[in-house]
Amino acid sequence: MEIKRKIIIDLDVVTVGKWDKSKDGNNSRKLMARATKREFYIITPTLLIELVKKWKHEKLKAEIEEFYLKNSDEFAERLQIIEEIASRGIDFEELFRRITNIGIKEEDIVLILLSSLRNALLVTFNRVHLKNKEEEINEMLSEYSLKTVQITSPEQI
Repeated sequence: MEIKRKIIIDLDVVTVGKWDKSKDGNNSRKLMARATKREFYIITPTLLIELVKKWKHEKLKAEIEEFYLKNSDEFAERLQIIEEIASRGIDFEELFRRITNIGIKEEDIVLILLSSLRNALLVTFNRVHLKNKEEEINEMLSEYSLKTVQITSPEQI
């Protein structure tokens, strides 16, 4: 049985792939094509789909939602992530507050924690809040005996 690499594809990657004609868009489309060929085990927090459903651009919203629904192998609810963290004896609220204090947004915290819990690679263009703080994030995860995360961009896979 082939073991596929577990990845979480951030919303920005799919959005850029569907919308942008730049080099980043091209790299996103290449990753998404590989995802459609089932090259990876894709884990998607339902929070990403909830965010997309609030958008006004109907065509883009539909395409992004369709990508996640067709290509994800596993979906994770926010409550499920909280319960998994708590089941390890970790105070979720404290951990959440500490990660927020280093400038990480709520939806990105969900990506980080899910990536840690599932030992999945986090693919994003978010350099400011995620990639540039990877070391700080991993130090904090280690303090709570959680797995460190690897944050990368589409062209690095």
